[in-house]
Amino acid sequence: MRERGRELFYLLFGDMVIFLVSLWVTLLFRYIELPTFERLNLHLFPFLVLSGVWIFVFYIAGLYDKHTVFLKGLLFDRILNTQIANIIIAGLLFLIIPFGIAPKTNLVIYLFVSVALMALWRLHFYNYLSPKTRHKAVLLASGPEAVELVDEVNNNDRYNYSFVRIVDEDMAASTPNFESKLLSLITDENITVVIVDPRGKNIESSLPTIFDLAFLQFDITFLDFHRVYEDTFDRVAMSAVDYDWFVTHVSQSKSVVYDFTKKIIDIVGSLVLGTIFLLLLPFIALALKLEDKRSRVFIQQDRLGKFNCPMQVWKLRTMTKNDHLASTWTIEDSANKITLVGAFLRKTSLDEFPQILNILKGEMSLIGPRNDIVGLGARLAESIPYYNLRNFVRPGISGWAQTHQHYMGDNISPQSLEESRLRLAYDLYYVKHRSLMLDIAIALRTLKILLSRFGVNIRQHKQL
Repeated sequence: MRERGRELFYLLFGDMVIFLVSLWVTLLFRYIELPTFERLNLHLFPFLVLSGVWIFVFYIAGLYDKHTVFLKGLLFDRILNTQIANIIIAGLLFLIIPFGIAPKTNLVIYLFVSVALMALWRLHFYNYLSPKTRHKAVLLASGPEAVELVDEVNNNDRYNYSFVRIVDEDMAASTPNFESKLLSLITDENITVVIVDPRGKNIESSLPTIFDLAFLQFDITFLDFHRVYEDTFDRVAMSAVDYDWFVTHVSQSKSVVYDFTKKIIDIVGSLVLGTIFLLLLPFIALALKLEDKRSRVFIQQDRLGKFNCPMQVWKLRTMTKNDHLASTWTIEDSANKITLVGAFLRKTSLDEFPQILNILKGEMSLIGPRNDIVGLGARLAESIPYYNLRNFVRPGISGWAQTHQHYMGDNISPQSLEESRLRLAYDLYYVKHRSLMLDIAIALRTLKILLSRFGVNIRQHKQL
C-alpha cells in the first residue's frame, strides 16, 4: 500500500505539472512570444480550477487505476479521449462561470499540447520516477502464447513485473483444493499481480476469489491475459479469437470522423504519390525494358478486397512470372525470380504505386491489411481458422503486420502457414484498434523502414 501511495502521488503531481506546463506552452504558441506575468496570472486561476475537474475526470476514466502502471499499449487512446472530454467540459464551464476570459482558440491549442505532453509523461518520464520494485506475478493460462508471454517478460528488464509461476489448465484440474493452494501461493510468494485467462474452465472457478482480492481487498492487481498479450506484443492472441471475439471487438465503422478523415487522407495522399509516380514512370519503364524487352511494365493480379470480394490490382513487374491466380508460395516456384530492376522497385516500394488507382476507386486504402492473391487467400482460409476476418476492412498498401514482420522490399510476404498465422494476429490487432493515430504510427514506421533501407544501400555503395 505504501508503494501504491507513492505511485498515486507521482501520477497526481506529474499530471498537475503537465496541465500547468501545457498552459504555458499554449500561451507561447498562441501569442508567439514568451507569456508575460500578467497573461499567465489572467489564465492561471481558471486553469487551476479546470485542472482539479480534469483530474477527477481522469480518475473516472481509470487513469489512476493500478492496471495503468502495467498496460501501456492503450494508454494514449485513453488520454486522448479523456482530454477531448475535458476540453468540452472546460468550454461549458467558461460559459457558466464568469472567469473573465473566453479562450476558445487557446482551448483548441491546449488540447493538442496537453495530449502530447501527457503521453510523454505517462509513457516515458513516469518510468524514471516510479518505484523500481519489480512486482511478482503469477499467470493462470495455458498454451504456447502463455509460455511466450512469460519468456518475453522474464527475460527483459523493461517490464516492472516478472512471473514466479505459470499455472495451466492441467495443473488446475489435477491439484486438489486448487483455490486454497492458489491463495497460499499468492500470500507466501508475495504476489501482487495475477494475470488470468478467464476462458479456462478449471481456472474459472477461482475467479470470484481473485476478484475479491483485487477489487474488494485491493491486495493484488488483476489483469486479463489476452489484454496483456496484446499490450506486450502489439498483436492479438489467436487463442482469444472466435465469433464472440469478433462481435465484441470489431465494428464495421469505427466512427464517422475517422472514416471521413481516412477517406480524405487516402485521396490526397494518392494524388500526391500518383504525381510522383507519373514523373518517375518513364525512367522505370525504360529500365524494365532494358533488362527484358519482351516483358511487360505492368502486371495485373486478382486479389481479395474488403468483405472477401475479388478485385484487380496493377503492379510494376518485379518477378519473371506473374501467376495471378496462384495458390502457391513464391518459394515453391523456383523458376519465379526477382529481377534486378524489380529488386530496386521492391526496396523503394515503387512497385506498389499503381495501386493508387484502387485507392481512388475506393477499393483500397493507404493503410490496411495487405490483400492476398485469390488462390493463396483461399488456401490460407482453408488452413487457418477465422483467416477471412482480416478482410473485414479495406486492404492497404502498407499495414501493421507488414511493418512488424518487415515484409517490404525484397523480403517477400509470408511464405508459410506459421508466418501467415502471425500476420493474421497483427492484422486482427489493426482491425480491432484501427484509428487515425494507429494509421499515423503505421505510416511513420513505413517511412522509417524505407529510410533505413536507403541508408543501408548508401553504406553498401560506399564500401564498394
